[in-house]
Amino acid sequence: MSKVSYREQTASQRFGDWMRELRLEKELPLRVVAEAAEMDLTHLQKIELGQRLPTEEQTKDLAKFFGLNERETLARRIAERFRQEFEDHPAARDAIFMLAEEHGIYTTGKKNGKGSN
Repeated sequence: MSKVSYREQTASQRFGDWMRELRLEKELPLRVVAEAAEMDLTHLQKIELGQRLPTEEQTKDLAKFFGLNERETLARRIAERFRQEFEDHPAARDAIFMLAEEHGIYTTGKKNGKGSN
């Protein structure tokens, strides 16, 4: 499995915050980035504020525009969508561990279908 670089992202950094940081690092106005991703300026503002997510196609356009890894950028979008929908759900953490274990990233130490708790 390849190692992914997350550009100094903190655990709590949201997709919109990350996009805003990328834009500000390059000293670009919202209008330029919005045009590159073929989206309305207001939509990009809402993405940066965490109120919306870009479409998958817009995410690909943003990755290309900023010279980012497309797969990593799409993964960040999916993670943000999961966060928005399930952040306060009591089973969200368990679901994340299940997915991680399914992909060999994390093991729960369960034996015979029973956890250690």
